[in-house]
Amino acid sequence: MSRSRLRHFLKPATLAAAGLFVLSFSYTSAKAGTPYNPNPPFDFDLLEKVKIKKGFFGKKIEAYNPRNPYNIFINYELGMHCVGFDISYCCVIPPYNSIQAQAVKSGVKGSKPKFLTPHNVKLWYYVKDNSYSEGNKMRYWSVPKDVNGDGDYTDPGDNVANYVWTHLFIYKDLEGTIPKGASEKDRLHVGKEIQVPIDAGPSGKHMAGGWLEYAHKGGGNIVFTDSMVPQVKNVPLVLTAEYIWDALGLPLTAFYDSERRGTIRSITNKDFQPYQYSMVRLHDKTGDPILINGKPIEFFGTNPVDIPNCYSCHSRNGIASKMAREEGLTLHDKEYEYWKSQYPDISEYMARLSEGSINILELHDAHHGTDFLRDYNPNSPTNRLGSVGPVNCADCHGDNISGNLQSPRPGTSGYKPKKAKTLTEAIHATHEAFLGERYADKAGRTQSCQACHPTHWQAEERRTVTLAENPYQIIDDFGNPRFSNTDLRLSGGGCYLRRDAHANPDVEPPFFLNELGKWYLENVSLRDEKGRKIDEIRGLYCTNCHNQLTVELYKADNLKNPVTQDGETLRNKSIEEIIKVVAGGDEKKFKQWFADPIVNTEWGDPLYDFYANHGEGATIVKATKDEEGNLKLLPWNADEGQEVPYGAASAGKDWWLAASEPHCANCHIAPFVEDLGGKYFPIDQPNKYALYRYSKAHGKMACQSCHESIHGLYPVRYEGQDNTVDLTTHEQALQFSPDGQYAGPVTCAACHTVNDKGVPIELAGTQYANDYWASVVLIHFMREGDESLDINELVKKFPYKKAQEIVVKGWGMPNK
Repeated sequence: MSRSRLRHFLKPATLAAAGLFVLSFSYTSAKAGTPYNPNPPFDFDLLEKVKIKKGFFGKKIEAYNPRNPYNIFINYELGMHCVGFDISYCCVIPPYNSIQAQAVKSGVKGSKPKFLTPHNVKLWYYVKDNSYSEGNKMRYWSVPKDVNGDGDYTDPGDNVANYVWTHLFIYKDLEGTIPKGASEKDRLHVGKEIQVPIDAGPSGKHMAGGWLEYAHKGGGNIVFTDSMVPQVKNVPLVLTAEYIWDALGLPLTAFYDSERRGTIRSITNKDFQPYQYSMVRLHDKTGDPILINGKPIEFFGTNPVDIPNCYSCHSRNGIASKMAREEGLTLHDKEYEYWKSQYPDISEYMARLSEGSINILELHDAHHGTDFLRDYNPNSPTNRLGSVGPVNCADCHGDNISGNLQSPRPGTSGYKPKKAKTLTEAIHATHEAFLGERYADKAGRTQSCQACHPTHWQAEERRTVTLAENPYQIIDDFGNPRFSNTDLRLSGGGCYLRRDAHANPDVEPPFFLNELGKWYLENVSLRDEKGRKIDEIRGLYCTNCHNQLTVELYKADNLKNPVTQDGETLRNKSIEEIIKVVAGGDEKKFKQWFADPIVNTEWGDPLYDFYANHGEGATIVKATKDEEGNLKLLPWNADEGQEVPYGAASAGKDWWLAASEPHCANCHIAPFVEDLGGKYFPIDQPNKYALYRYSKAHGKMACQSCHESIHGLYPVRYEGQDNTVDLTTHEQALQFSPDGQYAGPVTCAACHTVNDKGVPIELAGTQYANDYWASVVLIHFMREGDESLDINELVKKFPYKKAQEIVVKGWGMPNK
């Protein structure tokens, strides 16, 4: 916006009156006694104070320059990657961590911030103290596997690192180009024609560092796969959302270069550093680093990676290990004995990890008729599974997260594959059936989520050899639950509990909640394990988001505008209306079965039902035929055609896609919601909410740039150096803090020159200028293209009164 237009718009009378409406309301925070006011939740101690000439008469306004001349916002889009590092026996999910970034040149002295693209700069990435994987951190490329199915393991590239990706292919490039006349013989398969280099991801990005790629409009890193429908081939998967810099799919481990000593056999629980520092440095277009005061411009982000906790139950005196012995299965004992007797450097952890892998395969063979251990040699120093090779779960179990839509997976070798349940259904339903009720806490929530998913800590004091040494650990060393007589939310470690903003007792309003969000705050977050009201927030658990209610809310959406929620949706309805539609008006069933599932209800186990009886999933398209009788696919909400569920097209059904994933829109009032889907089909759908990781606000800014990635949203819980689970994300937030203390979502002051309310001075003269929280609403209203509007057009499109109403309505904590 030009200075002349801004001066013309500045009206001192309007500026003086701004903010008075909100002050008449008296909403208090979770820690009672703090009434709402329009001031920001931070000071300006680290910002340079300047005077900016603004206004009709050229009046100078006292303002604050951004702390950093440039900002690089970094995240990993999946929130936490649960992956093994020793792939000698089986691969549930391949190693895969991305570094994603957006870069902005800050607007100083009132200038407008500038979004940086390859037209302006280049970005160099690396992972701090973590430049390699294969060797004493990982067994992946060194594990033989018959990639081309010719019956031997001697061809170049015959390893599991190539094998797990061969269902993905391109024709020319990662832009999704299909040359005219191209056929299946022209496909370039990842792992075959395009082999995965050692210590690199499937796109070729290396652990040692390199240049980030930029995804322009429409997204990048586009690969293809085939569906379950023979006629539907070349399904594009957009792995990187548009306007994002990315190093895709790094084979990251949780181990530092400087701390990894000895062979891979010597790894213990103390070695894990699950919140890795992903570094990004700013360079000019020629590749030279851009310097400020002689120093390169470099920021860090959080790249979470950890191993599932399988070994606790599946080895030694673990629950699954003992069950196997009762069935006469003892090969896992031979596995443990081999490592302990043959290798003096073997740690107890690694011996049990190998034992656990054999135990899992042994149980699978016994219960499901597979023969994965038919060539198992308990005395072999290499390739202990013989001609079978390591088992890739996705060979039989469809899995959307690795892009495998077919079951059996084409190109399987080493064993005869069979059509099997979706991977997430098979794993979650089996464990819930066996552990759900056994792992119930006092409230009836299952501890199994946190027991299985990563549980290591970053702080050295909590990185103990035995789980029992950490009072917050949810299970002991053999898989026995430790919070059965209390509240599992008091435990911690790992990818969620004691980490995320939703489990942070220090969070303060406004929470910007819709009516369902307020129900969760009142009936879950502010209740103890006995259902009694409490003053300090205990937060949410995994099952409060990953549940049947999420599916029902998604099913009801047929949106025209995601921000205003025009169209059909339950998300802007009263809690009474939601309960009526979802649970037939039965409040008890709504709570126990849909919203806050417990393991033993009068209707059964809702979590087991959620996975085992999920059905075929949401409708992905409607199918009909054209005039020539050819297959014609129409949107899911078309007026004609036969409904085709995700399960008919993908062996992964709709798991880990927008249809089955929780959304910000579940609990948060619009405009604090995701974008409209369809842009990244089939991962999302038109007229439905997209995934958070694909969504933008404030123009082209990714939601994750300002809020961080799922499961690690700012502000993460901070309990000091010794108790905090994720120190990295806390420190990451402080890079953008205006006062060195505030660690919440990135503020306007990070990129804009702001007034003493923390509001960009571009809004001087508008009613927004005196109300920080209303301005926060405004930037969430703004979607792609809105950043180009001048101030007059912007505030007309998104009136201050509407934003102010949202602040009050969505505040979250009523008077006590």
